[in-house]
Amino acid sequence: MNHLLAKTKGRDGYFFKVISNEEIFKLPDDLDNPVEYSSDYKLEDDEWFAIKNFSEKEYCIEFLTRRFLSIDYNQLPVDDYNKIDFLCAYQTGVYYFQKLSSSQIIRKKYFSFSAAPTLIENEPIIVIDNYPDAIYLKEKDILYFKRLTSITAIFKGIDELYKEATKEETEAFLESDFIVLANEYSAEKVKKANRKRIAMAMATLQRFSQVERSDIFVYIREYCEGLSFDENDENFTISDEEELKKLLYGIEQRYYTTRQGGEKRLANSVTTIQ
Repeated sequence: MNHLLAKTKGRDGYFFKVISNEEIFKLPDDLDNPVEYSSDYKLEDDEWFAIKNFSEKEYCIEFLTRRFLSIDYNQLPVDDYNKIDFLCAYQTGVYYFQKLSSSQIIRKKYFSFSAAPTLIENEPIIVIDNYPDAIYLKEKDILYFKRLTSITAIFKGIDELYKEATKEETEAFLESDFIVLANEYSAEKVKKANRKRIAMAMATLQRFSQVERSDIFVYIREYCEGLSFDENDENFTISDEEELKKLLYGIEQRYYTTRQGGEKRLANSVTTIQ
């Protein structure tokens, strides 16, 4: 049982049927290697982020908690195609989601490859991606996705997984006793990527004892020789985004030395080995 639905925009938006009895997406064969979402982790090509017990999350849409019955959905009126927010293909217990951007609605003259090509004008088409933005397996109650930013418009509130320090938290972090600001650097100049790292660093520092904090500062100095450090006051001088990033990477212990060759490196992403 295959059905392609479209969710229309707005508070009163609803799901409508678009196409029936067509397989829109193929189930990927690499869902058996899921990774718990972390904004600091870079997926390998054969990996997906996964959220277990998805139906229990506040950002799970009510549509997924009901039994799917095609008779519950009317055909999408032609005049409402320009109101589509996202697509959802239901394929026997598996839901595939694709957000819809303006670039995927094409309004051009075109003809399809056939024995008797016909020129078509003024009939916009919707482009379906090769891979969905998210996959929900009803039986396992797991949502799979590659990029969080691709599904925040579909699952309202799921961006809470992407923790970013607020302006107040950023200011508080930069006022820490181990940081001295220079060159008029301030919280207003901290960009999104570093605010995300600050949120992680604050959580990490809360778990450290005073001895562990002192030890991590020694570790940072070993790998970031370019960072200015005051021996007497035990603080780092931070004057720009790059210096702040180095400090934050150090707090997260992203630096390491290869066992063979002794080469100092920076881990591109981090995951805990069980």
